[in-house]
Amino acid sequence: MTITDRCVENLPRPALAVVSADRGGVEVLDLRGEDWRDLCRDSVDDQPFYRPEWIAAHIRAFTPKAKVLLLTVTIEGELCLVLPLLEERSVFCGLPVRRLRAPVNGHSCRFDAVRRRGRRGDLALQSLWEFLRKLPAWDLLELEGIPAGGTLSALAVAAEREGFQTGQVPMSPNPYVPIPRHMPSLVELSRGEFRASELPVNKKLRSQLNGVRRNLSNKGQLRLQRFCKAEPEVLQRFYRLEGAGWKGAERTAIASSIDSLQFYNEISRSAEELGWLSIYLLELDDHLLAAHWGLSYQGRYFSPKVAYDENSKQWAPGHLIVEEILRDCSGRGIHEYDITGQNDDWKRKWTSQTRPQCIQFVFRKGIWGMLAHLLRFRVRPRLKKIVDRTLRKPLAETPPEATVSGDR
Repeated sequence: MTITDRCVENLPRPALAVVSADRGGVEVLDLRGEDWRDLCRDSVDDQPFYRPEWIAAHIRAFTPKAKVLLLTVTIEGELCLVLPLLEERSVFCGLPVRRLRAPVNGHSCRFDAVRRRGRRGDLALQSLWEFLRKLPAWDLLELEGIPAGGTLSALAVAAEREGFQTGQVPMSPNPYVPIPRHMPSLVELSRGEFRASELPVNKKLRSQLNGVRRNLSNKGQLRLQRFCKAEPEVLQRFYRLEGAGWKGAERTAIASSIDSLQFYNEISRSAEELGWLSIYLLELDDHLLAAHWGLSYQGRYFSPKVAYDENSKQWAPGHLIVEEILRDCSGRGIHEYDITGQNDDWKRKWTSQTRPQCIQFVFRKGIWGMLAHLLRFRVRPRLKKIVDRTLRKPLAETPPEATVSGDR
């Protein structure tokens, strides 16, 4: 293991806060791996996407040569905050910058620092910012996919309070479904023992699913299976189904990319070891209708990847498997289905509840940071307005006779 740099700053506080910056490759994440996992259990927002297994698998698959900066804050020997970042020299709005960014892409779902609850967590956050603002090796801090009200949102507030320029770009909010404590089984419903659930919230879809079930009952046995082990044949069935439709045609399916395959295979093995993995397969007899690559974690079910048989659309398989999964989750005491990803039309048929997220920028004081902020949040929006007006203007102002000049 090679650590290229290590910095420690002792801050004059009632409790001693030690901020460390470890630089190197992905191996630096192992420096505090066990303590990081323990911290997750006592953090203000514990999600699988913030844990060392997820971050390390992501970097190994998608940015294996990245320069990793691991920021940690320890108070009286106890780890209280962890923030992994990537150090890059890149171009931002045409300007060369030194950028610190979140290790994320379209497979990441969301990102945040891990911070201990209570006063120690608050002190750790304040100490981290005091360290970052003095760190010379950056012009731009770019944090994508961060939840509103999280640790990194609070970090940006601290930066703005001290006169640093910041900017925020909203992202599509994340939908989620609160799961009733008891969703009646189909047998209980048929006996009239319970009222039907009010899920999905779209009444037309509820009625459609009832009809689908009646029709399918004459065609075979509908069966939902949940796999908690990363069995190669189960993973391959999921990958094949996902790649058989439009994702495969557009080469956005997992199997279309060696990097994506590496990531999902690795995180599947880690999730199995830690007891999170929940791969669901919905079958009609032996025919695979739909599947979810999911995680059951801390009373929540997450579904980063979903797939369905596009040749069976008449059975609404994508919705049918969600209903089955919600019933299974309810029986296991899981209280929320976090759909993850964008707030797509199909998701809005299940819930109206969402959580906002954004891309958060913090610009370092100085000429480069000032120029980067000016270009991104002043010049670029104005240019966009000018271009939009220019594109609309010919349609509104072109004389009618000019539109038939092609016959001359």
